[in-house]
Amino acid sequence: MIKTKAIILFKKSSNEYDNVISIYSEELGKIFISAKGTKKIESKLRYSIEPISFVQLILVEGKNFLILKDAFLLDQFLNIKKDLEKLKKANQLNDLINNAFPEQEKDEGVWKLILKTFKDLDKKAINIKEFEKDLIQLLGYDKDMDLKDIY
Repeated sequence: MIKTKAIILFKKSSNEYDNVISIYSEELGKIFISAKGTKKIESKLRYSIEPISFVQLILVEGKNFLILKDAFLLDQFLNIKKDLEKLKKANQLNDLINNAFPEQEKDEGVWKLILKTFKDLDKKAINIKEFEKDLIQLLGYDKDMDLKDIY
């Protein structure tokens, strides 16, 4: 059993009742997890796994994926979800994080930057370019590089 804090990046349907979720977690980095039964109306987990949410997850090993067993919502980032401009920026962040990292490469500095950026965006407007520059520096590249040059 694995207990980790995470930001939910994306959620997509995998069959009639299940979802596959992309997360960036404190313990595991970016991973995909299986959320079985979360599309059912009676699922107690369905509202805890919405994209752009900060959650505490309990995962267990499955055949191909880690499987979600429980989720506790720590922050819904409601101010982001209520503001179209902030929501666009949050989706840009999600795309950037999802595309910039291979699976299961944990980095404490990157985790702290991601969490801080979402918390800051929930409180005020942020500049995505500043996040990119901080991320590039954490990854060991020249801060004046563009992420497009790296990926």
